[in-house]
Amino acid sequence: MDKRHPTLADVARVAGVSKTTASRAINGAYGTSPTVRDHVRGVAARLGFAPHVAARALATGRGGPHRRDRIEVLIVDPDPAAMSAKPFYGRVLAGAMRALGGEDLSLEVRRVAAAPSDEDDAPFGRLLINLPGEAGAALARRSRTVALGRSAPGVVFVAPDNDSGGSQAAAHLVATGRARIGAVFGPSTPCADERKAGFLRVMAGAGVPVASVDGDFTRSTAYAATRELLRREPELDAVFAACDVTAMGVLQALRETGRRVPHDVAVVGFDGSALAEAADLSSVYMPVEEEAASAVRCLLDPALPPAGRLPTSLTVRGSS
Repeated sequence: MDKRHPTLADVARVAGVSKTTASRAINGAYGTSPTVRDHVRGVAARLGFAPHVAARALATGRGGPHRRDRIEVLIVDPDPAAMSAKPFYGRVLAGAMRALGGEDLSLEVRRVAAAPSDEDDAPFGRLLINLPGEAGAALARRSRTVALGRSAPGVVFVAPDNDSGGSQAAAHLVATGRARIGAVFGPSTPCADERKAGFLRVMAGAGVPVASVDGDFTRSTAYAATRELLRREPELDAVFAACDVTAMGVLQALRETGRRVPHDVAVVGFDGSALAEAADLSSVYMPVEEEAASAVRCLLDPALPPAGRLPTSLTVRGSS
């Protein structure tokens, strides 16, 4: 007769779950539902499985050095300077940490140039940034996931009302009499596309043509794009920048070509970050911290309804 003690792998095999799920269920860690916990614990009891005391301490985070369950903030951004150059990401982390409060969960940040294709150690939960389509759906199948911004169908997301924000920026420029308008839009992501759609819809309704260039949310690209717009349309009297970092490149190009802001050219950005305040930039404010906090709360308690779209609002400053 086989006298060996049943292992965690035996429990996972009989229960039909992964070893990670079996461990979390037995130890009452985050990442398993009550139904799964009861099922796995029932299998463990039938098999006579008893976790080693030291192993249990490591799994639950009690007793000596341990690796806590974690929430990963996965950022897909090819810009190697993204974390320092784009205030959006810092605001995401601030909101996520606020929502974690006293929970015994670590927060990890991973920036990658392209969506990861595989992984050996899926986290308890994950926030996705800039990851639409099937790549987002594939990651959501591996761990509990909430996207910041619209992702694949079926992936829970929290996002600002980008379309409304773009509309507000356009309406402001039209209302202030600007008629030769340019725009430096963002890359082909859901949030950038939504801002672009809202902006162009209002401009089309007002009968105002828009000279535009698609950018990538970096200052250097926006600078070059603005120089190109001014070559094509030297009489531009307004520019919409799809984020505040983009607006910094726009302002630099206008200054170097002798345009006065707002006398010659008005500028409106998008984010409402500290950059906008420092530069006296009119900008559409989006509640990034609340967006991230809401996403983390959904990870911690999947029964919570997702917040969906959060309101945006234009703050008018000296640039327009």
